Amino acid sequence: MPKNAAKNSKKVVKEAPKKKEMPKHVFNWLRPSRKLGSGGVLRKNSSLGRLIKWPRYVQLQRQRKILLQRLKIPPSLNIFNNACSRDFASKLVKFSKNYSPETRKQKTNRLKAMAKLQAEGKPIPSEKKNVIKCGFNHVTNLIESGRAKLVIIAHDVDPIELVLWMPALCVKKNVPFVIMKSKARLGSLVHKKTAACLAVCEVDSGDDEEFKALALKARQNFNERYNILKKQWGKKVLGQKTRHKQDKRKRIREQESKKRKEAQKASRK
Repeated sequence: MPKNAAKNSKKVVKEAPKKKEMPKHVFNWLRPSRKLGSGGVLRKNSSLGRLIKWPRYVQLQRQRKILLQRLKIPPSLNIFNNACSRDFASKLVKFSKNYSPETRKQKTNRLKAMAKLQAEGKPIPSEKKNVIKCGFNHVTNLIESGRAKLVIIAHDVDPIELVLWMPALCVKKNVPFVIMKSKARLGSLVHKKTAACLAVCEVDSGDDEEFKALALKARQNFNERYNILKKQWGKKVLGQKTRHKQDKRKRIREQESKKRKEAQKASRK
């Protein structure tokens, strides 16, 4: 047996080096720790949102919300904070879905079918479907002409001046109206992103009873209460620091008045 072969057979197999264990506080990129935040520096905590630099539009949204809470809201604006209940809103949406206008795809299919019938020389059906109407000018004209039987107004229209006058017009023309959350929900009924107001003009004969019940409730909640709502001011909500300061001043005044009364009693004796 050659010498080289003997040397090779006697080679010692080296053990693989053990992986160095990292301390627990160091962040492991392969398996992120649930207890530690990014980089293993800060612990995960709900209050860390205060340290984040939020985008400008988020800051403006939050500042606007706080400002609106601090101000006293006049009655003409405060009426839009008194939206209808969730149950009534869900009933309205469920009813209005049956009267949604056709989508673009449905309209294209209908026109193609009509063109095919016309090419074949067959009579074209002239059925008019009752649908809900949308758009400021259209709804306004329907209210003024008395054709609108129910008007639904969104509570979060921006700028609010666009629909500020609409409740007064509905009351003047004796048209039941509802203020509902929100413009996105109204928009989904007419296949748009948002809709500020909707109007129901005609309904099918089978839905007459249900529609009368909805219109009656709308009249009771909004039309009949309009004179009360237009006198109610919105209450301002003060910040936590301001409330603490006011409470502190109140306690000091109470203590002073208490001391004054005790001094007066002592002087009488």
